[in-house]
Amino acid sequence: MDSTKEKLFQLAIGKVKENIQLLKEERKAISEGILEDTKSSAGDKFETSREMLTQDLKQVETQLEKNQADLDELYRVQAIKSNSGVIQEGTLVNLGADWFLISVSLGQLELEGQKYFLLSRNSPLGQLLIGKKEGETIPFRGKPQPINSLV
Repeated sequence: MDSTKEKLFQLAIGKVKENIQLLKEERKAISEGILEDTKSSAGDKFETSREMLTQDLKQVETQLEKNQADLDELYRVQAIKSNSGVIQEGTLVNLGADWFLISVSLGQLELEGQKYFLLSRNSPLGQLLIGKKEGETIPFRGKPQPINSLV
């Protein structure tokens, strides 16, 4: 299962890198749009168009910063090599019928036909899981769920 965790990290890193590349391309296209926007006789139209592009650029920059932070966090968490039997960052947790990787909030990824959920230690479920041990139960989806295994 350790190799599964490593593959999951690689899949997540690949997804975030892909997002970063797409955002960089979008940023470039918006920047070029701002530079190419020529002032027409309707000055207000130009200013409005330019302002909209500037706002779009700010949004893309914010998303790019978040994705870069997620990538940095994935690399940091991936490097944690502890098998203390206690859930911490980098732990792959089997809770009930679901698998969760405590890392960054990236949502669901599928690996070899199995669904995994990547969540942050600061998410509500992450906060419930951190510090727990295999065999303990936590309230999840309205009922107590056993922590079946940790990797």
